[in-house]
Amino acid sequence: MKLWTVAGLFVVVCLAVYWPHKNSAFVLDDYYTVVRNPLIKNPSLYQDIWTSRLFDAHQSSGYIKFGYYRPVLQSSWVLDYRLFGLKAYGYQWINLLVHALNCFFIYILILRLFGQSSLALKTGLLFCVLPTQEWVVRYVTGRGDELSALFALAALCFLLQGFRGQNNGGQRPIIFAFVFWALAALTREVAISYILYAFILRNAFFNDKNINRFSLYWVLIGILPLLVLWPVIPKQGNILVLHILYFASVGFCLWMAQLQLRWVVLLFVLFAAVSFYQGRFWTKEETLLRHTRSLEWWPRTVVDQQLLMKFDDDIPGIQDMVSRSPGPFIKAMWLRRLGIVYFEHRDLSGAQKYLTQALSSNPRDADTLNALAVVSHYQGQEAESLKYLERALAINPNYPDTLKTLGIYYYIHKNLPQARIYLNRCLLFDPENHQARELLGLANQKN
Repeated sequence: MKLWTVAGLFVVVCLAVYWPHKNSAFVLDDYYTVVRNPLIKNPSLYQDIWTSRLFDAHQSSGYIKFGYYRPVLQSSWVLDYRLFGLKAYGYQWINLLVHALNCFFIYILILRLFGQSSLALKTGLLFCVLPTQEWVVRYVTGRGDELSALFALAALCFLLQGFRGQNNGGQRPIIFAFVFWALAALTREVAISYILYAFILRNAFFNDKNINRFSLYWVLIGILPLLVLWPVIPKQGNILVLHILYFASVGFCLWMAQLQLRWVVLLFVLFAAVSFYQGRFWTKEETLLRHTRSLEWWPRTVVDQQLLMKFDDDIPGIQDMVSRSPGPFIKAMWLRRLGIVYFEHRDLSGAQKYLTQALSSNPRDADTLNALAVVSHYQGQEAESLKYLERALAINPNYPDTLKTLGIYYYIHKNLPQARIYLNRCLLFDPENHQARELLGLANQKN
């Protein structure tokens, strides 16, 4: 088959299985990495992408403890935001195209290494529809896995080209291989381990063409990050972390591609059907999380917590989570949620009580301080409200929620110059904040 025909086939299969739903939602970490990330929205902040960690944009979230340095991944979302704004299905379209490219690179790599076109095609097709890939293609933040895989596969293809031209000055492909490997590592940290693939590739090219051994080595290297992270995986959720196996699954698909054609076809149809079925749950985060929880094979905590925190108002259930919280950060998170539920029920004293407890557990939580400022305002405690906002501003001077709330505070108190300052700063870091934009328009009309 001609290369353009193979590439077109992978695109068609990806479209048939992973076609993004127009009502798809941002889920889980997407809220921090994309929706609330000012670095991808404002051209004046683009350079900060290369000096910031992945979750630095939302410091009060607590994710700041993770030192993920992924500037290439964040830079890729700049294009998405320019094209689609905050429409999740647009980001999923880009993910789909990257996945199709990965399938094509897998075909090229296997074809050049083993010289079997049918084996390479079957490997790429099985990789395309493997059910674990769904979390990478549809999950916007999952792009880190597939984009790093794209660069890593390109690096291996150049490395293979370098091996072929080793006796004829094959240094240039080796340089390109290193550049793409560096891009893979700057997209997702686990790609650092991908350099080990150079050794099994060289061994397969010069010494050992045994496909079973090559597949086994590929899988073993691919699951190294999973083995390192295993102590925390049961706490984070088993279904949600399967995307870590994205690159490792190439070896598994290569092994399956050696089966008789009828079994490969059967597996392909089965995998495609499962992946297509799973796609129906991606229209809402609540639906996705409930479905994911139903798939877990032993009890876990994070999905249950996200469900309870975001979508349920069960006060006894939240109080139970407070009592079972393993540390002050998690306890503060649940106490804050409890305070917000009481505020929604118009119980201001109860809201203040639990929000104050949350602040005691985590004094540097800007979200809790902002919530306390709002509750204090409704209680007529304007001085206290301003103190909370100033404390939140000191923790993170660029946090849009604090800037917006300060703008509202000064607008209510008819200090329009100050209101404009904070509302403008809010829009600098969160251009999509319609409430801040509308209030700024009202403040400008009263000039």
